[in-house]
Amino acid sequence: MRANKFAFTLYFLCLATPFFGQELSFTEYLRWTLEDHPVAKQAALIKPSRQAQLLQAKGLFDPKLESKFKEKFFNANHYYSSTNVGLEMKTPYAVSLVSDYDLNAGSYLNPDDYTSDKGLFSVGVAVPILKGLLFDEQRLTKQRAVKLNDIAQVEFRLALNELLYQSAQLYNQWFIAEERLRLTSELVNLSEIRFKAIKLRFEGGDRSGMDTLEAFAQVQNRQIQLLEAKQEMLKSRIALVAFINDQDSMKFSMLNLSIYPSKNFKSEIRNWSPHFVQMTQINNHPEVLVTETKIDILTLEQRWKKEKLKPKLDIEYRFLQKDFSPLSPGNYSTNNYTWGMQFSAPLFMREARGDLKMQALKITDANLGLEWKKNQIDQKSQQLQATFDFVQEQLKLSEQLANLYQTLLSAENVRFQNGESSVFLLNQRENTFFENQLKLLDFTRKDFQTRIDQAYLWVLPYERIAN
Repeated sequence: MRANKFAFTLYFLCLATPFFGQELSFTEYLRWTLEDHPVAKQAALIKPSRQAQLLQAKGLFDPKLESKFKEKFFNANHYYSSTNVGLEMKTPYAVSLVSDYDLNAGSYLNPDDYTSDKGLFSVGVAVPILKGLLFDEQRLTKQRAVKLNDIAQVEFRLALNELLYQSAQLYNQWFIAEERLRLTSELVNLSEIRFKAIKLRFEGGDRSGMDTLEAFAQVQNRQIQLLEAKQEMLKSRIALVAFINDQDSMKFSMLNLSIYPSKNFKSEIRNWSPHFVQMTQINNHPEVLVTETKIDILTLEQRWKKEKLKPKLDIEYRFLQKDFSPLSPGNYSTNNYTWGMQFSAPLFMREARGDLKMQALKITDANLGLEWKKNQIDQKSQQLQATFDFVQEQLKLSEQLANLYQTLLSAENVRFQNGESSVFLLNQRENTFFENQLKLLDFTRKDFQTRIDQAYLWVLPYERIAN
């Protein structure tokens, strides 16, 4: 409702003569977008999100402390009490350091669980001999998180690139709409002045009634064109206000008829070229880097799937000490220990082999996609460069043609003032001049759009805009 009210008010303000007010530069508008748009705020969450994932992955290697206590009484008999405190420390490699303290007592205690009244302390290692020795799921998770964290800045830039691209297009549309409105307003004023002059000469007997009707029809035609230009300008302004999504009332109120695009926009946007964004090689393009990182992650997963083809053989060895004095190595004896192993292996390995084949196909598919992405970037770059060259030539010719028609219009106006021409011919000259001015505006828009497309392809340097 608020947006409709704003648009309704703005529309009737547009029916008045355009004001001359404050300019909103292209760079300042993009800076507002980076500050206020929800997409920019979402993009800012990418880096802390990746850092949180990395912290989470590192947590897989955190030391783990466990304790258990059990006690049983039945028919006034103390069957047993069992206390266990364990500590496990996972290293960045396959070896895990393990230690336990057990204190057990009771009349019906399992003989294997017997300890002295001071308890039994053990310390040792647990090692996977086959599967998991060179690579395991914990190391996969951590290395995946490291790679995602490394490209967080690239993902951040790509997210802002899309936002800035849309913003630049909206500003370009606004600038062209305002230029069209300015041109149409000038022609309306000229046609009104001409109509008044011809009407006075008609009243003095120097002009026919046909000339007066011809001049009045031109005024009405120009007024219709002016309303169309104001409608386009209104749409472009509303799009700017909606896209910036600014809740601050001061900034919102600035995007009204007292604000105009910068007169320096042409110089600002014409600096936008591959050199402006420091065009890199295709292999260093951010989208390529992101895709390569995803392939690296797939390769890590493939390494783990290969590891899963191996049988499982885990060995654990611990020293035992009946007195709780772990800080005195001299108290240990090699005759007091416990060890064990666990072995398992699927007989056919069909699940693991199928999983590995699927992973290989994923990597092949990703590599083909990477080559296609590089090809697309290269083709798009060549296409944009060719379009840019053609548009520059068209723009140059259009400027020359517009100047030519302006000269013809001026000459026809002089002939009309001297009585050597008619209102009909003057209007025709003016219509042709107006059509070519609109074509010149369209080629100007294409020039700006091509520059924006080039900058978007090679990723806009948001740092230069934000600063």
